[in-house]
Amino acid sequence: MNNDTGILNLYQRIQAVSNEIKNIEKNMTVGKGTYAYKAVQDIDVVLEVKEAETKFGLVSIPIKQELVKSEIVRVQKTDGGEAVNYADIVKMTLRIINVDNTSEFIDVESYGRGLNPADKGFGKASTYARKYALLNAYKIATGEDPDKDKSKEQTIIEPNAKKDAVINYLMTDNVYCRNILSYFNVGSVDDLNTKQIDTTYNNLKKKNLL
Repeated sequence: MNNDTGILNLYQRIQAVSNEIKNIEKNMTVGKGTYAYKAVQDIDVVLEVKEAETKFGLVSIPIKQELVKSEIVRVQKTDGGEAVNYADIVKMTLRIINVDNTSEFIDVESYGRGLNPADKGFGKASTYARKYALLNAYKIATGEDPDKDKSKEQTIIEPNAKKDAVINYLMTDNVYCRNILSYFNVGSVDDLNTKQIDTTYNNLKKKNLL
C-alpha cells in the first residue's frame, strides 16, 4: 500500500478505488441464440476490486445474507413439457472497512435473484447480490455507453420508456416476473436485454396489461 494512503479516510479510499477501476467490460455471454446477451463476470469484478482495495487499504466482507424468498417455479416449455426451476431472492449486506482504522466502515445492501434448474438458486442469487453491491459501491461502469452510437434522440427515449414500463409491471406481478426470468433464463430484471424487453412489452400490450 502506498504510504500516502494511510492518511486517507474511508470515503477517500472508496473514491480512490472508484477512480482506479472506472469500468469493467462485459465479456460473458448469457443465454443462447436470439436471447443471448452480454454481462460482466463476477470473477472479473471480484479480482479488479480486490486488487484496488488492497492498494488503497480497504476490505469488503459480506456480513449478512438473508433469504428473502424461495420458490419452486414450474414453467411450460414449448414442446409441451414442464421445466422446474428454483427461484431464490437474497438480500446481502456488504461491509467495506478501512484496514488502517477498522472502526471506519460502511454497509452496502444489495439484492440478487437466482434462478436454477437444480438447487443452486441461492448461490446464484448470492453471487448476483455481491457483484451488484461492489459495482454500486464503487460506481463501476460495465461495458460501453449504450448512447454512444445513437444519432437520434427518439431512439434513445423509446427503449427507456418501454423498459421502465416493463420493469414497473414486473415489480407488481411476482408470478409473471418469475415466468419471464425463467423463460429468458436470466437472474434479474436488470439483466433483460433490449430484445427481451421489447418481447415482454409487446406481450403485456397484447394482454392489455400496459
